[in-house]
Amino acid sequence: MEWKDYAARIKEVLQLEGSPVAITFSMEPPAEASARKCRVCNAFLLARDGETVDLTPESSACPGGTWFLGLGEGPTGERARAHKDFLINGEKLFCSLAVYYRIMNTTSEVPTGLADHVIICPLEKAEKRPDLVLFICNAEQGCRLVTLDLYCTGVAQNIRMVGATCYQAVTYPLTTGELNVSLMDYTSRRIRGFKSSDLLVTVPYHRMHGIIQSIEGCTAGTAKMEIPDAFRSMLKEDVLKELED
Repeated sequence: MEWKDYAARIKEVLQLEGSPVAITFSMEPPAEASARKCRVCNAFLLARDGETVDLTPESSACPGGTWFLGLGEGPTGERARAHKDFLINGEKLFCSLAVYYRIMNTTSEVPTGLADHVIICPLEKAEKRPDLVLFICNAEQGCRLVTLDLYCTGVAQNIRMVGATCYQAVTYPLTTGELNVSLMDYTSRRIRGFKSSDLLVTVPYHRMHGIIQSIEGCTAGTAKMEIPDAFRSMLKEDVLKELED
């Protein structure tokens, strides 16, 4: 189970608080998991701190999260009307129905019916190969992850920072295979446990191999910066000092 080694390595290199979070879509429940009802964004925090959460249609406590994880259908009829009213007049995240439509019309497909269980746990405790690895991190740690992902490919990430936190952090990277960075929606940021400096970086598991392999070669990992003489001669003393400090 290589991901257990990955967990220890990336945690050490980035000096993460807690664990990277494994997200696995499964038809079977995990061997051990919390029985509590839970919102998706809360599950991220619980998993970072060592707990395994099994989200199902019954245990998912947020209708939006249930929908975006594919554990239930999206709202229709009166439920859809109530959902729009809440977003516009309750949460006050969108100013109008037109704005709501534009956002929803540009989201990727929701994985409805893909799995019966969405298992969210510390990466080192994952029983199966994860589909996604989520990091609760600060801006510097996020920058390092994005740079490590880019180091061997040169292919820019297609970042999407709009929509519900569970959409940005799970649905979008799951359905597209894209690494994503999320500042979280403002309602999620207010949940106790998230710091004002926190952001989320979600890495589809197939991209973790490249990130781990890039650590030793890239300065975003453990490599030391070296300034060739030809380039050194082009720099002013104060700039050179900043680079070498």
